[in-house]
Amino acid sequence: MLKRLLTFLKRPFFFNVDSLRFNLVYSLLTVVLYNAVFFKHAAEYQSGFLFLGCVFVCIWMTLFIAVSLLFHKHTRKPLAVTLCLLNALAFYFMFIYNAALDKIMFLNVLQTDVYEVRDLLSPKLILIMLFFGIFPAWLICKTRVSPTPLKRQFAAAGGAVALIAAIMLGNFAATDAFLRSNRNLRYYLTPSNYIGSIISVIKIKARPLPDLVKIAEDATLNRYWKNDKKNLFVFVMGETARAANFSLRGYERPTNAPLTPYLKDIVYYKQTFSCGTSTAVSVPCTFSAGGQKGFVPGTEAYTENLLDVLEKVGYKVLWRENNTGCQNVCDRVELEDPCKTGKFCLDEVMLDNLAEKADSYDRDAFIVLHQRGSHGPAYSEHYPPEAELYKPVCHQKDFPYCPQQSLVNVYDNSVYYTSMFLAKTIDLLSSLSDRYNTVLIYISDHGESLGENGMFLHSAPYKTAPLVQKDIPFLVWMPDSFARDFQIDKACLQQQVDKPHSQDNIFHSVLGLSGIKTGLYNPELDIFARCRRK
Repeated sequence: MLKRLLTFLKRPFFFNVDSLRFNLVYSLLTVVLYNAVFFKHAAEYQSGFLFLGCVFVCIWMTLFIAVSLLFHKHTRKPLAVTLCLLNALAFYFMFIYNAALDKIMFLNVLQTDVYEVRDLLSPKLILIMLFFGIFPAWLICKTRVSPTPLKRQFAAAGGAVALIAAIMLGNFAATDAFLRSNRNLRYYLTPSNYIGSIISVIKIKARPLPDLVKIAEDATLNRYWKNDKKNLFVFVMGETARAANFSLRGYERPTNAPLTPYLKDIVYYKQTFSCGTSTAVSVPCTFSAGGQKGFVPGTEAYTENLLDVLEKVGYKVLWRENNTGCQNVCDRVELEDPCKTGKFCLDEVMLDNLAEKADSYDRDAFIVLHQRGSHGPAYSEHYPPEAELYKPVCHQKDFPYCPQQSLVNVYDNSVYYTSMFLAKTIDLLSSLSDRYNTVLIYISDHGESLGENGMFLHSAPYKTAPLVQKDIPFLVWMPDSFARDFQIDKACLQQQVDKPHSQDNIFHSVLGLSGIKTGLYNPELDIFARCRRK
């Protein structure tokens, strides 16, 4: 038996098929091997076996037509092998993390560095690539494909078109309703999901950048505060923090305990929503003038933002980075990376020499601290041992194979460390309040899924994303002396905390607090305006 197997393996080709059969089998196996996640989601919307069977046949026939057009004598095997490998990679992220492969996901990929890639690698990836990528690719290479007469190819393609038409027209009402209400399912359909998304990203990135779009050219500074001290505003751009796990919001665990000594000066907004579910969208959107409705991903590369307006009126802007980049937001201001190790440091590294940095400026300062925060899947690598309050913790990167409670534990530890970091930042600002007007604003870029409904991480399409990926923490630390000199009624601020807020509030609130007058300013979106004493 072994001898016969070895003899078989030594053969130059294992199979001999014509191109028509190859295309049919290849397209069938693509649907079967790589689209389990698609059919899982499709079954949630329409569980009828007959309907799902019709969907299966339509996808198979559509893919058969596509490969028949693309696979020829010299392109068949290179394309088939490449698609097998890419399909396996796509299947891994969809199967393990329930990720939707849309253009936003691939824009995120372009912003990812080697350490984030490392965080996503796991033994399961190797196994999936081996059995779903390399092994099928090897079988393709060991298959001899003979040509099929054109007449038969056209007949087969025509039959496929007729079959698709018959199924769709025979179930037109159900098909139309399914397609209209489940548009986001296309992001789980392999290989069209990643091919279409990659093409969209290439179009965005290949488009020549227009001239810089300037905003707030009419901006002026009104120093309305009642002292002669310089302003030192610190804006903490959080990472992957979800409001559901903040004790300030009502979570049963004391994840914000380090902030307890400062609670009398903290205003926590309990209903705050993000612009997007990914860093690539939410960070530039937070600083944009247009807000969620007016922000178009990609335009941040050539459009001024809040930081530019601050610089125009005389503020010194500093961006300190402990993440994967500022998403073009800091392109025209001072940028520092205080982590000198070549990989990520704990967030508190951004506080090193911050007081000395502020003292070196001869004007008001606005400093952004971009956290590593709660970025997954390697949550445990981004907080110190003293922040590990909850055990056991999940150290695996294949979340479905961790008990969910251990995943919640490690995530809560990362939130606790964010509270420690914010407390240290407030401590620093408090020590400087004798010579500066100090205030801190913290908001996360987006939330996170921790296994609810089988979803992990973030970046789900916004319209269908779970609430935990969009519901984010937002707080302001404002000492009494600041409120007095800036004529802000803190009791009034506390009365606003249950009202809905979003990242759209940031642009206008910072303008108003900083004393910037411009036609772009909308007092309705300024969280401080309604509480400013006349």
